[in-house]
Amino acid sequence: MERRAIEQLVQRWIQEGIARGRLDVFDEPLAPDVVDRSGPKPVNGVASFKARAAGVQAAFGDIDVHVEELVIGDGSIAWRWSLIGTHVGAFAGVAATGRRVTLRGVNFQRIADGKVTEHWTMVDVAGAL
Repeated sequence: MERRAIEQLVQRWIQEGIARGRLDVFDEPLAPDVVDRSGPKPVNGVASFKARAAGVQAAFGDIDVHVEELVIGDGSIAWRWSLIGTHVGAFAGVAATGRRVTLRGVNFQRIADGKVTEHWTMVDVAGAL
């Protein structure tokens, strides 16, 4: 995949899927049997991505997401990001505070045939709370 196409994939992911909560956006860049290794056990399929994005939408308002750095390897990418939003709903067991908070994290992804086939997200939850 060329750099421009990867940049577009990542921007659509964060702007449409995360910031605007358009969950259907995840159907396009993800392979149907994508492996999400972000939790304690690997999960196959697109549902975990949609659930995570819906959780972000429920917990934060006025979301602004930025890619701080994008690294592209042979069949893999890594991107460091920050999300700024108003804490309007429960997140990580913490009730809404009404404060502006910043979440920071990194995503690692494997890509084959233009689709994300494996994904890992690591988030600094403690830093935001």
